[in-house]
Amino acid sequence: MIRLQSLSILLVLFAALGVAADEAQVKVIALFANKALLQVGNQQKVVSKGETFEGVLLQSASGRGAVVVIDGKAVEVGLNQSIGSNYKKRELTRMTIAPDSRGMYYAAGTINGVHTSFLVDTGATHVTMSGAKASALNIDYRKGMATQAQTAAAVVPVWRIQLDSVSIGTIKLSHVTAMVIEGNHPADVLLGNSFLNRTDLQRAGATLEITQRH
Repeated sequence: MIRLQSLSILLVLFAALGVAADEAQVKVIALFANKALLQVGNQQKVVSKGETFEGVLLQSASGRGAVVVIDGKAVEVGLNQSIGSNYKKRELTRMTIAPDSRGMYYAAGTINGVHTSFLVDTGATHVTMSGAKASALNIDYRKGMATQAQTAAAVVPVWRIQLDSVSIGTIKLSHVTAMVIEGNHPADVLLGNSFLNRTDLQRAGATLEITQRH
């Protein structure tokens, strides 16, 4: 009887604290300047200020504690302190691309809402396209930062621009840097690292998996 009464009391206390059995626990393991080692459930990661990990946003961190945001609510958490969280873990936004007969990876998507196709190019520093392609996509690239680039044939004018949005499949990123090369080359829009470095890229056999970071 005593054990049952104790168990009932514990259940009432947990209910009062709003901690459910299936809730994930968020714990601050270590604190640094503008960083914190967070544990969410069984996962741990050093998270920087403004970064989201497993659905938990680190708003600020110092030697005194951290402020995390869960479901839009800011909560102060001290070192080695845990809080219950009943947030829903975000589903991964992922795209799988199969190679064509030449081993190239093409993906359909949009630039600033206009449909186009991309050639995935991990060797390209930025999303890159020709001036002809930019004009076809209604991009006034000459308002960008003008510079020059050495090609195999000659030195050509190049413009560095900022795209409002770039998407492939269900993955969409805002404010993506791009380079526009005067003329008709490259023939394809190259999906370079100004986009890819903001995703997780890995091979699964012959296919390429691109996952959006949250």
